Amino acid sequence: MRLALFEEFGVLYRGMLLGLMIAAPVGPVGLLCIRRTVQKGLLIGFASGFGAAFADALFSAFAAFGVAAIIDMIRDYNHWTHLLGGLFLLVVAWHTWHDAPRQPAADTPDVPAQNKLGGAARAILSSFVITLTNPATLFGVLAVVATFGGLRNRIEASVLVGGIFTGSALWWLLLSGSVALVRSRFTERRVIKINRFTAAALSLLALWALATGISGFFSPQTGG
Repeated sequence: MRLALFEEFGVLYRGMLLGLMIAAPVGPVGLLCIRRTVQKGLLIGFASGFGAAFADALFSAFAAFGVAAIIDMIRDYNHWTHLLGGLFLLVVAWHTWHDAPRQPAADTPDVPAQNKLGGAARAILSSFVITLTNPATLFGVLAVVATFGGLRNRIEASVLVGGIFTGSALWWLLLSGSVALVRSRFTERRVIKINRFTAAALSLLALWALATGISGFFSPQTGG
């Protein structure tokens, strides 16, 4: 019993390391996490990454439990996924570019809790959709889990998925927390520059996703 518990703890630890590996590379969600933390505070910044952690856990579950049918479906229709993801990124980029800058300061206690929770929920949803509509993230998670998972049963698979979610969430907390510590130093002009840079980067990623999706329709091996 103790040996099994020790082995499962090892799987959890390995999953947390994999979650950090998956989340750490800076992508569209990382840019949004930094920008939203600077402009809107720790809660919204962390929520922006928390949605990505959910998507990472979902992808890792596909890999850990061997849901081959879902993986094949995503592979066969990844051109549609690229198109939807690219369009969504364009919408986010447009909103980021036009988001009215506000002087970053400590989170104000007079803001209703309901508004804060609503903003956090929207941030979670947007980052979840961005991650979910990125096939590169899916296949990256699949490769990581397949290479380093080393699973023997469904219990270990469940523990690994939980570890990946925890590790990913810890990364986003670390990133947003680090940015929150210095957010008061950002002037309105700097916030505008961050918004513009993030919007431009997201637009480039969106154009790449759209181009990849469109090219998929002309591939002789395109499914659907």
